[in-house]
Formats: sequence, structure tokens, C-alpha cells
Amino acid sequence: MLRLTGTLAVVVLAQGFGLSSAFAETPPLFAGTGPAESSYADPLPATVAVSTYAPPACAAKPCPLLIAIHGMGRNARGARDAWKAAADRGGFLVLAPRFDKEQFSSRRFQQGNARGEPDKAKWTFGLIERLFDVARASGRVAGGSYTIFGHSAGAQFVHRMVMLMPDARIATAAVANAGYYTLPVLAGERAYPYSLKGTPAVDATLAAALSKPMLVMLGDRDTDPDHPQLNKSRGAEEQGPTRFARGEHFMAAARDEARRLGVTLRWREVVVPGVAHQQSGMAEAAGAELFGVR
Repeated sequence: MLRLTGTLAVVVLAQGFGLSSAFAETPPLFAGTGPAESSYADPLPATVAVSTYAPPACAAKPCPLLIAIHGMGRNARGARDAWKAAADRGGFLVLAPRFDKEQFSSRRFQQGNARGEPDKAKWTFGLIERLFDVARASGRVAGGSYTIFGHSAGAQFVHRMVMLMPDARIATAAVANAGYYTLPVLAGERAYPYSLKGTPAVDATLAAALSKPMLVMLGDRDTDPDHPQLNKSRGAEEQGPTRFARGEHFMAAARDEARRLGVTLRWREVVVPGVAHQQSGMAEAAGAELFGVR
């Protein structure tokens, strides 16, 4: 089977899907230092704009990779830029894909296209793994795993990816201020995306997911029950009136399931003081937790 890497992957896949030459001519990931824009053509099929940042410390050596997943505003550059200062201090690369509305509805973005889709090859979560392969082909990425951070809608995407793809090469995940959650339970009244009911998840995959390091980060001021972007569906409201309450409910369910399965829960709740629904504040706190940069 032909495996495509680096610039070749972007060029051949772009041509194969009949995309304009502008996509084929974007620079390879991490071609230099500083901020950059590129694109990636995935076999889903989908073509994703990619914003990257390489700090000066990574000019002459491979560095760890952080993948940042944007929120409902679909602003990949903003997701990347929220991490630039931490990347400068901590010496890691930042990659932020953009899941635009035209190609990625909420079902395909936040829910990973896993709802009612038994074919895992069609899940959006797999795009992250393939994009990681292209990033590694640049020769700039150290190690065989990556850290992933998502804020708001991005946090929805990331925690669902952890639960449904526990074999993904994620070293540590951090989810911040999710609007609502897929509870880590296999049965109940509510099916996916409110629980794992109706997905291929079983006890063994749930146990593996609960054993993967994940930070569940909650701004202690993200407590507005009338926030304009807060999901108000019945299933979400059953998890609590605010994002903060829903995060605590999610962690309580995780602790219960870890006890039932007899596994050590490696998910950790992190309350961030003084921060509401703000990506920059949550990224700063995550930088301290994940990379020790302050």
C-alpha cells in the first residue's frame, strides 16, 4: 500500500481529490520557525487548513508536538496563537487544524462523525492520527506521540476521541470548558453523543480510555447558565445547568465507572481560578499543567 508523507501527501492527495493547485503548493508542515499556514488533504475526503507554530528553540532539533483543537468559532489561528507564548517557553511545536462548517457539521466535528457510523474509517477522529503522521514526516516532531488540547467545542471533540479511540497515539489530552459531555457509560436512557450507548465501545475499550492521561479543565467562572453558546438540549441540561457543573458531573461518572471496572482513573479534574469561557486563560493554565511553563 502506498504511504504518502510530508509535501508529497499534500500534493498527491490534493490532486487526487481534484482540488486546486493552491492547496498542492502550500508549504510542508514546520518548514521553518514562527507561525505558518498550510493545508492537508485527507482521504475522508476533506481538505483542512492547518495553522502551525515552531518556536526558535525548535529550529535545530525535533520538538514535542501539541495539537490544538479550536472551538465553535472554527478559528484555528486563534487556537494556535493561544499557545505561542507557552511554546516559546516550553520548546514545543503547535499544530491547529481547522474544521470548517462547510465540510464539518457539528455531527462531523464535535461528535467525530461517530454517531450512527459503525465504520471507524469514516470517523473524523482518525484525521488527527493521519495528520500526525504527516507532521512526523517533516522530521521536526520528536517522539511517537502527541499532546492534544481542545477548548469548548474542541474539548467535546477531544474527550470523545479519547473514549472512542483509546489506541490513538495521544500522550496526554486536556479538555477545557466543554459545553456538554459524552458520559463514560455504556448504557442508559441517552445514547451517543450523551453517553457511549450506541457506539462500538465496550468495557475493555472504556477501561483503556479511563487509563489514558486526560485533564478535565474547568474555569471556575464558566458558570453562566444563559451563555449564548451553551448547549441547551435536554440531554445536555440533564448534566447540569452550566459548563462547570457538567464537567463535575462528567468526572463523577468517570470515577464511578473506574471503580466498576477496577481500573485506576488517570483523568484529573483541574479547576482554573478566575477564568470563564476564555480559550487564552485555559491554554495558559494547560501550559503549566502539561509542560510546566508559567
